[in-house]
Amino acid sequence: MPNVPATLICPFCSSHQTENIPDNACMPFYKCKNCGKVIRAKKGDCCVFCSYSNTVCPLKQSGHKPKLWFVGFVILGFIALLVFFSRNVNQPPLETMFLNSGLYTNTFIHSIPLELVLDGGPRKDGIPALNHPKFTTLAAALSEFPEQGFGILVQIGSTVRYYPFSILTYHEIVNDTIEGQPVLITFCPLCGSAIVFDSRVDSETLGFGVSGKLYESNLLMYDKTSESLWSQILGEAVVGDKTGKKLTVLLSQMLTFAEVAQKYPQAEVLSKETGFSRNYDISPYGDYDENDEIYFPISVQDQRFHPKELMYIVNTNEHSVAFKLNDLMQLKKAEAIAGSDILIAESEDSEIVVRNSKNERLPGYYAMWFSWSIHHQKDGIVWQSP
Repeated sequence: MPNVPATLICPFCSSHQTENIPDNACMPFYKCKNCGKVIRAKKGDCCVFCSYSNTVCPLKQSGHKPKLWFVGFVILGFIALLVFFSRNVNQPPLETMFLNSGLYTNTFIHSIPLELVLDGGPRKDGIPALNHPKFTTLAAALSEFPEQGFGILVQIGSTVRYYPFSILTYHEIVNDTIEGQPVLITFCPLCGSAIVFDSRVDSETLGFGVSGKLYESNLLMYDKTSESLWSQILGEAVVGDKTGKKLTVLLSQMLTFAEVAQKYPQAEVLSKETGFSRNYDISPYGDYDENDEIYFPISVQDQRFHPKELMYIVNTNEHSVAFKLNDLMQLKKAEAIAGSDILIAESEDSEIVVRNSKNERLPGYYAMWFSWSIHHQKDGIVWQSP
């Protein structure tokens, strides 16, 4: 099915702009070419075209029945009542404020202000996590991905797997197992945060999905056991029964496809055969990585770096240490003091290794400056390049 042309009307300046609606992807954001403001899809709509154009998107035409919304609401309310009355009388009742997103999260327990939990646009699982990922050989993937496109590389035992951002942008979470190790691959396009976790918490392997909620413009994941909400950038449950539980960060590297092809010819590459109809060759976020705009409200704006400057981050000794990625790549070596510990970071062939004073290797992750700095004003240490 070819792309469908539609007239998009900006709610800010009322200008009319003709754009093609992608037939296999939703576009929750659009930057107006006239006034420059970012248009967001209305609550309940899958994309800006459904909200502000003269034509609803093909996905909604084929998969949604707007006239049945009331029936769906009644069914959802009935299910909520069943869950409510089936709980033990000694347990606190479920708060219903997230039911409109399909989330049965116990919001009586939380470590963040609930008013800062915002709707990102899609409902629960509107951005579908990949639970049964397929992989292809690197040789077979050569024609599928741009050489300079980035992704996350994970090596466990003798197995090397590569997860391109072009796919992760549309799914944000991959629940995977590598040589018996449950792993959680996560990527938040709004924060550029690429983090790999061990999905086991208290000896229980958790499956995760995309909640459709955001905290400080960052992905809030939910676990499928308790539907607690987890901050991706913190690696911690912040709303629900598991509040306070933390995930363990695993080793990973952010590399281009060309770098992976050169260094890891045996790598398995996440396949575009995901079971979902998405155009993985086009990013729905456009030039978001390069511009100054942050689509959702944040509580801290630290001016020491450009908000979208990419950082490499390690956590140690009650501190979180951020290295400016570009400087580290150029200088090849950096030293940072974290309390009583000294960290040595080295970059070689675009891979980063950080060790502490005991020569122990520390796992790290990547994120935009604004996202990391929000949460680490007190415990954050920033490496100062010479």
